[in-house]
This record gives sequence, structure tokens and C-alpha cells, in this order.
Amino acid sequence: MGYCIKGDEEYGSILRNISKIIGNIVSEEEIKAKLFRAILFSKREFAHEITQTQFEKIFKDVRDSLLDSPISVHSKHYSEKIVIGDDTLYHIHTFKPEKEDIVHALELKHESKVFLDSLESMMDVVDTFFSGYDSEGFVLKKYRRKGLTNYVFFSTIDDVFVDFEFHKDFSEGRNYSVVVKTERTPEKFIRFFKKFSEQAKKSGLRIWVVNTGEKTIDPFIGYPKDLNLIKNFKNPRVAGLISALWREKVEDID
Repeated sequence: MGYCIKGDEEYGSILRNISKIIGNIVSEEEIKAKLFRAILFSKREFAHEITQTQFEKIFKDVRDSLLDSPISVHSKHYSEKIVIGDDTLYHIHTFKPEKEDIVHALELKHESKVFLDSLESMMDVVDTFFSGYDSEGFVLKKYRRKGLTNYVFFSTIDDVFVDFEFHKDFSEGRNYSVVVKTERTPEKFIRFFKKFSEQAKKSGLRIWVVNTGEKTIDPFIGYPKDLNLIKNFKNPRVAGLISALWREKVEDID
């Protein structure tokens, strides 16, 4: 049986977190994509007890609170609607969006949809990677085998950049990996490596990259403690190669 959200106090924590994450103009897709982060921030290791069915229920309640009738004093309220063709955006009453605000919100809507559409494939790849392990969870995956426990959270490299301090702290004392999907170009990964690679390594935080088209996974920073898993990467040596090559090149990136 999965974990259940109990009462206004717990919804208040999730609503407080997602209200900090999202801006003054938002789409339903962005709310759903960023709800994963809000739940993880609120529930931490207990997030693995939330099933997909429960996540969908939480999403409905959070969406309704944000867009219709707030159920917590910690909830923002997006009472105004903008419809542009097939796209619908919402903004808070006191915020008057300019053209650039709308363009940015539409970009975030698209990025959120790409993440949500990729999520099932990302999870399938990671389930295959941890073949032979017992698994549970949806927001936070938990894999267990012979006394080893691994936690996996799915995100984007942009969001990991923003949330790095949380992920670094959460990785202390546990086997924790953040899995992101590939990007069109390596620039975002290079910038992340320049800023955070040493801190990630010291804390034990692992960041792995899934190619949803090829259904493969590679290490970006860090390897699993279970050495038998290393062969399940497409290119097991890639993290070491990145460390050797990019350490020399990142100085060229502002």
C-alpha cells in the first residue's frame, strides 16, 4: 500500500513548495511536471511511497487549488486565463503578463510536456538498468537488492542546476541518483559540470543520462556502488572520460 497525503498540513507543504517553484504565469503541464519536485522537497525519502495513482490524485487536487479554489493559505491562486490557439495559460490576478512573459510561459509549457512525455520511457530504461532489484515508487523510485538500496529521481538538467543544493544534501548517507534525459547540445551539461561536479562527487550524488530514443543510460557524474550494474550502462567509461576532457575545456564556458 502506498503513502497517502494526510490532511491540509501535508497538502500545504506541497502547495508551498510548488508555489515557490512556478512563476506568476503557468500552464497545467508545467504544474504537473514541477509537482514531482514539490513532492520530493516536501516528503523527501517518503516520496517513494507515493504511487502513480496517488500522484495523479495529488496533481488534480494541487491543480484545482492553484487554478480554481485554494485549499491552503500556502497556495498561489491563478484566477485569470489566457487562451492562445490550442494553448491555455493561467496567471495570478495582480500580475499583468507582457508578451515576453507569455512567450516564456509557452516555452516552459513545451519543455514540461517533453519531460512528461519522456518520463515513462526514462523509467523503463532505469527499471531495466536495475534488473533483478525489487522496485517501488513513482515520484521517487526505490530499488533494493541484497541489502543495497538505491533511490532515483527523474528531472531535467536545467532543474537539477536549480535544485542542486537539495539533491546534494539528500544524497548524504544514501545511494541517490538523479536521472535526466539527453539534450540537443552538450552546453547545459558542460556548464553544470563546471559549477557542480566537484561538489557532486564529494557528496556522492550521481547524475545519469537517459537517451529515450536509444533506450540507453550512461553515467554523467558518479557510478553505482553495485559494481555489477556498471555493465548496464551503454558507455560505462563515459563519466571518467567527461571528467578528464571537460576539466580542461570548461574554462572556455562562461
